[in-house]
Amino acid sequence: MVRRGIDPITLEVLWSRLIAIAEEADREITRTAFSTTVRESHMFAVVILDTKGYAISQASSAMPSYVGSMPLTIRKLLKMFPSESFRPDDLLLTNDPWLGTGHLQDITSLSPVFHKKNLVGFIGITSHVADMGGKLRSPEVRDIYEEGLQLPPCKYMAEGQVNPDILRIIRSNVRVPEQVEGDLISHTAGVKLASQRIQAMLEEYKLPDLDPVATTIFQRSENAMREAIKKVPDGEYRFHVSTDGYDEPLIIRVEVRVRGSSIVVDFTGTSPQVDRGLNAVLNYVFAYSAYSLKALFCPTVPNNEGNFRPVTVTAPEGSILNPRYPAPVNGRSMVGQFIPSAIFGALCKAVPDLVQAASGSPTWAINAAGVDKQSHRFAGNFFLNGGQGASKNHDGISCLSFPSNTSNTPIEILEHIVPLLVERKAIIRDSGGTGEFVGGNGQQVIIKSLSDAQILLSFLSERTRHPAYGLFGGKNGRIGKVTLNGRPINPKRQWVMNPGDRLVLEVPSGGGYGDPKDRKRESIELDVREGQLSIQKARAEYTFDGEYSGISSS
Repeated sequence: MVRRGIDPITLEVLWSRLIAIAEEADREITRTAFSTTVRESHMFAVVILDTKGYAISQASSAMPSYVGSMPLTIRKLLKMFPSESFRPDDLLLTNDPWLGTGHLQDITSLSPVFHKKNLVGFIGITSHVADMGGKLRSPEVRDIYEEGLQLPPCKYMAEGQVNPDILRIIRSNVRVPEQVEGDLISHTAGVKLASQRIQAMLEEYKLPDLDPVATTIFQRSENAMREAIKKVPDGEYRFHVSTDGYDEPLIIRVEVRVRGSSIVVDFTGTSPQVDRGLNAVLNYVFAYSAYSLKALFCPTVPNNEGNFRPVTVTAPEGSILNPRYPAPVNGRSMVGQFIPSAIFGALCKAVPDLVQAASGSPTWAINAAGVDKQSHRFAGNFFLNGGQGASKNHDGISCLSFPSNTSNTPIEILEHIVPLLVERKAIIRDSGGTGEFVGGNGQQVIIKSLSDAQILLSFLSERTRHPAYGLFGGKNGRIGKVTLNGRPINPKRQWVMNPGDRLVLEVPSGGGYGDPKDRKRESIELDVREGQLSIQKARAEYTFDGEYSGISSS
C-alpha cells in the first residue's frame, strides 16, 4: 500500500485522524496543566511531526505563533540531538527565545514516537508557563538576563525518568514552582496519549511510519497554497505600521513580493532593535507572516508544513524583527502581532476582498505577582482582547483575540489566583471604527486591589497612541488607555498596586472597512400576531460625523 501510494479516501481518513489525535492530546494537556495560562487562556500548541521535523497536523485551537515557529525549533533541535540518539519516553526541553517562539516563558518540548522499535515521528509541544523568574514580564528590561531563567536544549526526561538536577534548577528560579512543574507534567501526559494513538493508527493501517501520509499531505497543501497565490497579480506591495514603542514609536516596514506561486515578505527598513523588551525573533516573525498569508489565500486547508513552503520571510539582522542576542524579547508580541496588519495593509489593493482592517491587537495582558496573607507567593498572567478589524461583508467581532487566539481569562479565575476584585468588565459600545462595516469594540476592565500588601504589576498593552487603521474609507478604531487611581500611566513600565488602589484598562477597538455613508444595517422588528412570531427586516442608513484618517482605496 505504501509503495503504490495512498488512495484519496484513505488519505482523508488518516489526515483527519492525525488532526483528531492532536486535538485529543490538546484536551489532555488542558485537563492536566496547573497554570491558568494553559488551562484557561489556552496558550499552548500540540504538533505532530515527521522524523525530519516537518509539521503534519496540529490541534485547531493552537496558537499561530507556536505552530508556525515550532517546526523551525524542532529541526534545530534535531541538529543538536540526532534522531538515532532518541529512546522511547525521552523528552527534550528548551526556552531559548532564538530557537523557539521568542521569549523565556514559552517552553518547547520534543518527544519521539516509536512503533515496533522504529522511530516514526515526533510530538512537539509549546506552552506559556506562569513564570520564568527574573523581572516580572515587562518591556522595561534591558537585556535577556533580566528576563529570567534561560534553559538551553537539554534532555529533561530520559526513558521516562526526569533529570532531578534540571527540575531543581527550574523550581529554584521561578515564583510558582508547582505551577511550572505541573505544566511540564502536562507535556508528558499529552505526549503519552498522542504516541499511543499514533501507534494504534499505524498498526491498524499496516503502515511502517508516517512518511507516506506526510509526503502526500505536504504536497497537496503546497499545491493548494501555490494555486491561490497565482491568482494574486505579480508585483511589490509596500506598507508600514507604527507601534507605540517604549519612549518613541517603532516602525515595521514590509514589502510583499509576489512572483508566480511564491511570496517573499521582506521587512527591510524596520526599526533597529531596542534595549527594551520589544524585540521579536525571526522564528516568531516567520510564524505570523506565514499565518497571515495562509489566512488570506488558503484558510480551509488544515495547517501543515506544505502551507509554508511557498513563503519566504526576511528581516534585517539587528532589527526589532530579527534582534541579536542578548536583546530583551519578553514583550515580543507587542511588535510581532502587528505583522498581519502590516501585510494586510500591503496587500489591500491587490486583494481588497480578502484583507481586513487593523485589529485592536496585540492581545493585552496583566502580569501580577506578590505574597498573600498566608505568605504564599502568587504570580499570574491574565489576558484581555480588543476588537477585530472589519472586512468586506463583515463587521469586526468585539473582544476577539487576533492574530493570536489567546482565550480571555475568566474573572473568577483571576480573582481566585490573585487578591484582585474585578468591579466592572464591559464592552465599550460604539468604539469600533465606523465604515460600511464596523470594527469590533474594545472592552473596559476595572480592577481593585484587595491585598493587605503591595502587588507588583506589569502590562502588555499597545495601541495607546496609534489606533487600528481603517480600510477604504473606514475609520480608525479607538485607542487604548490605562489609568491607576484615575491618573493615566505609562503601561510599558512596572507599577505597584497598594491596598485599595483601582486600575482601569480600556482595550482598543478595530478599524472599519468601507465608506460609512454606504453602511446599511438590518433592524429586526418582532411582530407577534395570533401566536405567530414573524421577523421583518428593514434597511436603515448609518450616518457618521467625523474626520477620516484611514487608508484610501485610491
